[in-house]
Amino acid sequence: MVAISDTTADTLFLYLRDLLYYPNRAKLDSDALPEDFRELGEGLVYFGQMLTEARTLAMDISRGNLDCSLPSSDNELASSLKSLHATLKHLTWQAQQVAKGDYEQHVNFMGEFSNAFNEMTGQLSERRESLAHEMDEIQRKTRDLARSNSLFETITSMMTEWIVMIDRETGEHLFANHPIKNDLASDLFESQLYEILFDYVKEMGDSDETVTEEFPLLSDFAIQWFRVILYPVKWYEHSAVAAVLADVTGEKEQLQALENVAYKDMLTGTYNRHFGMKLLNEWISQKRHFVVCFVDMDRLKYVNDVFGHAEGDKYILKVTELLSEFSPDVHVVRLGGDEFMLLASDFTLEEADRQLEKLRDELVSEDYSSEDGSIVYKRSLSYGNVEVTEDNTVSPGNLLSTADEKMYEYKKAHKAERRDEAG
Repeated sequence: MVAISDTTADTLFLYLRDLLYYPNRAKLDSDALPEDFRELGEGLVYFGQMLTEARTLAMDISRGNLDCSLPSSDNELASSLKSLHATLKHLTWQAQQVAKGDYEQHVNFMGEFSNAFNEMTGQLSERRESLAHEMDEIQRKTRDLARSNSLFETITSMMTEWIVMIDRETGEHLFANHPIKNDLASDLFESQLYEILFDYVKEMGDSDETVTEEFPLLSDFAIQWFRVILYPVKWYEHSAVAAVLADVTGEKEQLQALENVAYKDMLTGTYNRHFGMKLLNEWISQKRHFVVCFVDMDRLKYVNDVFGHAEGDKYILKVTELLSEFSPDVHVVRLGGDEFMLLASDFTLEEADRQLEKLRDELVSEDYSSEDGSIVYKRSLSYGNVEVTEDNTVSPGNLLSTADEKMYEYKKAHKAERRDEAG
């Protein structure tokens, strides 16, 4: 058995250390090793190449760069990452298809997200069919109404929609197929409704174009949404506008519920990654001044493994509650798992650092334990902040990656302060 010298052992150990923590400076000349250890050195160099490929792919995925080069086919270290990359590429393509109107797309491999995605596309498909049917009905009825004003009155008396004829010059109400006030949620709404309709008529001027608008009627105790389609018509001797009204309050509530599914995190009620990245892009395009905060919960995996995911969820909800105290105007986004993003408008980097440090101190200040004292562990978080100014030219993905890197620097710097996983 060949004994390994201290010098050779140090060389191999330093290479492995650099490979893991300082990959940019990791170098090993296997030819310089003793002959008995050259094959081992070559194996370690090969391992380093595979690790570098896997690390590069992981960084590309974390930055949203899915058009990156993939590791070699024999790189088993990166096999799971390559599978994730393929899944994200396919999911991106599906989302693009949905954006183009292909609501037949379905996801079957991502748990609760699959259910939410499939429910969203199903509802969008149904709504499109419903809207197409409604439009066909409106067009058919409009052709019938054009034949005769008397026929118009007969037909519209049987319609569930409200139709109001308004004089374009005076705002006089010439005809209504139903007493609208009977279906209004508040007695105060009737005057509001006619005022809004006449404002739309005045905005139309002499145009012969059809106009579609949506508007709310508001009071201290009620809100009611309407969709109105305005048709310029000749009504006996009057130049008039036919306002076809529909109560879309229920539809608005359904759309809000769908938006919550699409944009909200199921567990915390905060915004999800999709909405967070959408908002980040919007703020950058609007040239706003804000701070991007990347927050990572410490030891969530430990809590899940030792105390169960129910306890882990309580930990996540506690951190969510704490981050919401950052500012009344902060947007809290759960990126996934133990990662959060805060978008804080009109904050400086120093102000954001101070505020997050204050919240972290509050979280760390005492051990958490269950009511019976059976669960005790330390809660804490790490963070990295990046200030975005009006003249920013950095992409959203790179901003988030920079904040992520600063978070890891913070986590390393405070590692000694955190207790071991046993407590």
